[in-house]
Amino acid sequence: MNGTPSNLWPPRGLTGLLVRVCLRDVDRPTTTDARSRIGHLQGIVSIGVNVALFLIKGVLGLLLGSVALLADAVHSLSDVGSSLVVVFGFLWARKPRDSKHPFGHGRIEFITALVVAVLLIVMSIEFARVGFARILDPQIYTAPWWMIVAVAGTMLIKQWVSVFAHTLARATSSQALQADYWHHVADVLSTGLVVLALCASRVGWSGVDGWAAIGVALFILYTGIRTALDAISPLLGEAPAPEDVARIERAARSIRGVRGVHDLILHQYGDDRLMSLHIEVDAGKTALEVHDIAEQVEKQVEHVMGGKAIVHVDPVDRTHPQYTEAEDVMRHVVSDHTQLSEFHDLRVDGPAHNLTLSVDVVAVLGTREADYPDIEQRVKDAILTAMSGIDAVEVTVETGYHPK
Repeated sequence: MNGTPSNLWPPRGLTGLLVRVCLRDVDRPTTTDARSRIGHLQGIVSIGVNVALFLIKGVLGLLLGSVALLADAVHSLSDVGSSLVVVFGFLWARKPRDSKHPFGHGRIEFITALVVAVLLIVMSIEFARVGFARILDPQIYTAPWWMIVAVAGTMLIKQWVSVFAHTLARATSSQALQADYWHHVADVLSTGLVVLALCASRVGWSGVDGWAAIGVALFILYTGIRTALDAISPLLGEAPAPEDVARIERAARSIRGVRGVHDLILHQYGDDRLMSLHIEVDAGKTALEVHDIAEQVEKQVEHVMGGKAIVHVDPVDRTHPQYTEAEDVMRHVVSDHTQLSEFHDLRVDGPAHNLTLSVDVVAVLGTREADYPDIEQRVKDAILTAMSGIDAVEVTVETGYHPK
């Protein structure tokens, strides 16, 4: 079944306590409503903690005159902004389907993560600028121990917030919550650099303050780029995970009468999935039998994966005397051509001395469409060389939609 592993939900510890108190009736965290409510909870907790951290770090940074600490305070404030974006994104994702968005608004989650990433990148550039200025014009200060301990204590608080976000992100498979988690991790690491700079100030190394600000900027930049790449990939239409492909194929093949599965495409809209696939069945079956098989496959795939499945049926006649031979030939042809991943819709017609053969072959991901005519010709030549009595060969090269 599609869902969250039992060891991830319900969570344990303080995270589990907050979930039980604030989300009493959430049994399955992967539904649209549950993910939205969980996102709101994470956002509210993050906003409350980060407002407090911003005030603490900001006041201490102004008292001490530490640019690294002030930069870290602004970093905590930016976490408030990113959490607000996350909350807004989850609110938008709950909007019902409409005529312009028949698949819902689930992909707003990826856009939300991308907005957070852009905020991080812009902020990192500004922190780097301030850090360079402080290196060129260092300000001498000595941080008292109580202040160092206070700033270090904020790391422990933020570490819990990052664990909180990570736990909920794993349970919901949410890209936006995962992006916010990395934001919190960057804050923990950057605060560690600030603590290092404050300690260095006690031995007269005030120049470390500027370098620490640059270190904070690099952490934030890395987080922003990583978050952006993770968000852009599904927006561009990334390939489904190999384990999801295998689960769909197993589910389809488990239905009696299915002889093959191909042309599998999976679209992700937030927590909603739309899957389409082709199945091969014996050509001798009636239209009613074929329709029944297709409906069984759709129900089984939806049961295993969730979402909506659409099945196209390809009838294949395996009764021709030369069909087995042609099938063996195609297996060798595909295995000998590194640009091919599989074949399907193999058809053999006519008498043994005057055969007509047609087949679809699938090019591996990354193959240029400009190479398709050459691949088609090489496959034709290989078939004509391996089989006798063939009068005509028709080969269609198709694009693969997932790695094999």
